[in-house]
Amino acid sequence: MPTIHPVLGDTLYIAQEIDSLPTCDTVHIFKPDPSIHYHAFCDDFGPMNLAMIAQFIGQLDAELADNPSSMLFYCVDEGRRELTNAVFLLGAYMIMRLEISADEVMDCFSWVNERLTEDYRDATFSAASFGLTLEDCWRGLAKGMQQGWVGVPCMYENEWGMVDMEEYSHYDDPLNGDLHEVVLGKFVALQGPHDLGALDFSDDARGYRRFSPAHYVDILHDFGVKTVVRLNEAEYDAGAFAEQGIAVLELPFDDCAAPPPHVVEAFLAAVDGAGGGSVAVHCKAGLGR
Repeated sequence: MPTIHPVLGDTLYIAQEIDSLPTCDTVHIFKPDPSIHYHAFCDDFGPMNLAMIAQFIGQLDAELADNPSSMLFYCVDEGRRELTNAVFLLGAYMIMRLEISADEVMDCFSWVNERLTEDYRDATFSAASFGLTLEDCWRGLAKGMQQGWVGVPCMYENEWGMVDMEEYSHYDDPLNGDLHEVVLGKFVALQGPHDLGALDFSDDARGYRRFSPAHYVDILHDFGVKTVVRLNEAEYDAGAFAEQGIAVLELPFDDCAAPPPHVVEAFLAAVDGAGGGSVAVHCKAGLGR
């Protein structure tokens, strides 16, 4: 059923299941950029990462600048997940570009409910046991801005707060390491390395790329990593990191499960004992545990 909801006064609306509107100078429609999307692992569908948020901010900035006197309608496809991701991006824009508080964003989307949208879930095909809400995501983004970790750059700059977006996008690529600095100067998350003999990386028949510990050594040094925490079963010799001055802590537990108390305690102790360095964390795929 076609729907239209207000977002920002009489300036910006979100529409669903609407392909066209009457053409006039005061109405302009635009649709999601195909390059702004979430790469699903299983039945997960978001939220979009920081690079996608940055692209959307650029898209919406351009739409507003090109149509200063028009009512803008952001038209998205049918489906709760499609609407959820569209609402998330619009809220992220309001927090980052317009510096609106998370509470005010929630007020702007007071019409959102569980019939229209869906909580984000973990990367499995099993029934979700925990839902990450839009409010959770927006408050996290607002907190990151409050801490100075992330922000909108000045013109012609690529530093989004403390995040170099070019570097972020480079390592986000599964062909370049599948790695993120989650908390700047504190935590790095990465795909689990593999023993590959003399190879730095290896591609399987599906195009999935695996990396050796050697591939990550210089990268982790650049991020100031002193300790790697391995949460899955061993698939490489820990000595490959230890010989390069990076300790490896073994804390395996079941995939897609909450870590047991002793793992949490050991992890927190490792973080406290990192001596000012960062801690890198991985499971098999880098997402899940």
